[in-house]
Amino acid sequence: MNTRKILFLSIYLSISILLFNGCKGKMNGGGGTLNIHESADPDMLNPINSSSANARTIIELIFSQLTGSEVTGEYNLMPLLTKDLAKVTELKEGEFKGGMRLDYEIKEDATWDNGSPITGHDYVFTIKTILNPKTNCEHLKSYYDWVGDIVVDSTNPKKFSVFSNKIYFKIEEFAGYYVIPEYNYDPNKLMSKFTIKDMNTSEKRDKLKTNADIINFANEFNSEKYQRDPKYISGFGPYKLDHWTTGQEVVLVKKDKWWGEKYNTQRDFWAFPKKIKIKIINDQNTSLTALKDGQLDAYSAIPAKDYKELEKNDKFKSKFDLTKMDRFSYSFIGINLRNDKFKDINVRKALAHAINRNKINEIISFGESKLTESFAHPLQPVYNTNLKAYEFDLAKAGQMLDAAGWKDTDGDGIRDKVLNGKKTPFIVEFKYPKNENTKNTCLIIQEDMKKLGVDFKLVEKEWTVYLQEQDKLQFEMFMGGFTIPERISDPKQIWHTDNAKPGGDNKTGWGNSVSDQLIDKLISDLNAENRKKYYIQLQQMIHDDVPVIFMFNAKNIIATSNKYEVEKILSNPGYKIQEFKLVK
Repeated sequence: MNTRKILFLSIYLSISILLFNGCKGKMNGGGGTLNIHESADPDMLNPINSSSANARTIIELIFSQLTGSEVTGEYNLMPLLTKDLAKVTELKEGEFKGGMRLDYEIKEDATWDNGSPITGHDYVFTIKTILNPKTNCEHLKSYYDWVGDIVVDSTNPKKFSVFSNKIYFKIEEFAGYYVIPEYNYDPNKLMSKFTIKDMNTSEKRDKLKTNADIINFANEFNSEKYQRDPKYISGFGPYKLDHWTTGQEVVLVKKDKWWGEKYNTQRDFWAFPKKIKIKIINDQNTSLTALKDGQLDAYSAIPAKDYKELEKNDKFKSKFDLTKMDRFSYSFIGINLRNDKFKDINVRKALAHAINRNKINEIISFGESKLTESFAHPLQPVYNTNLKAYEFDLAKAGQMLDAAGWKDTDGDGIRDKVLNGKKTPFIVEFKYPKNENTKNTCLIIQEDMKKLGVDFKLVEKEWTVYLQEQDKLQFEMFMGGFTIPERISDPKQIWHTDNAKPGGDNKTGWGNSVSDQLIDKLISDLNAENRKKYYIQLQQMIHDDVPVIFMFNAKNIIATSNKYEVEKILSNPGYKIQEFKLVK
């Protein structure tokens, strides 16, 4: 699941990257206060409503999931809250014929912070919260359109069965999502008035939009206290929120009596630091100074220019491990296809040809990034290697705009065209989140667009405001990025027209019946080779239609204090925060 958003791809790699020697076996040692760098505040700390990547790294420390996955290798699923992975059965008869059944049993000693047992009823409540048509998790809802029913064992509430109304290749992952405590998030038990079957179709959910209990629960659940107030942020993970000072820090402390401590021989239950301070520092120079001064123990996604400096600093390298590695992420430029200026495919292709990615890579990333043409990562077997780059060519871009009717008719240096009966100059509002490297990237793009006769108006936004405006679809073009999850993603979230709405993650509005049918076919096929074929087709369709201009797969440059042992991994942010083990 952002970025924030956030953005779900699985990888079958034959190699694992091992860059540490410690942290094997039982969770001994550890402790101390860990200081982690983050460039922006999380959007919230609600595991259901949040979709930003930087929030997820914090959320997974407070909350946890029914099931998880390995952090290296083939990223196989692993049980967390449950005794084992789900027993999965394809249904050949009965009410949900053609669907699937997943049987779970929660660990007997798993408890909430108030000491009460975690049960299947909490799981049912969590799924109903996602299905509630008024909760602010549009980015998540489409992943659960398969839900048919959930039945809790009448004799053992730790056991429950999940029924789907269709085949879904990622059902184990999304059925194994976060679980939140009903007693904390619904003290008035408003959602207990509804069953899963009351909400298991879009038609039923639409009818519930005016229901007073549905609205009252959602208003409370969406409120600020359940997004950031330590008194109301509660999960079954090893840490709890101590305080959050906007623009300064988010502080977590390890629970004194955490039920999962007894499982600390398993990596998924490691939780070494006693206290974790996520320090919010947006300015890159200030961040670098804090790192060199020892105010930070870990800093990922270090700018390339700073890496070049640190690489030559022997004093720094005597105290920190400096690592450069691949990262599961991609950057892109999004185009709002709802806007009349961008509906002509030749206009979008012209804009793609006007982006000098090689220049940006050399100036901003010192050549460390790799150009990409897809939402899949080149390390993945589903990556379409036949995609052809839109090479930088201003002359060709100009010819394409001429052919599309965009010409400078008044000699002011800006192309124009009559749209809907009105002369319209080619002026584009280009939004980007506040960040020095991103700003400099946008300035390079702006300069080339000016030569083309397109006026790019750069608009810088604070991270949380940027995300809010994205959710409201308030943009013409924007600079964006997605992290790529470890396992093969469901492309429906970003590319299906069902999600081309406010709050959804298909921000550009791309797609049609053909692409939707391809996505639906992909996610309902349990054969990996078939899915690979569909992935390749989908990448080609997106590449040819240019709803986004793909930019880079960046290298992740990571600095970690040698006071700690921790493994560097491909997933964002390049390590597991809870795995930092104090050794000095």
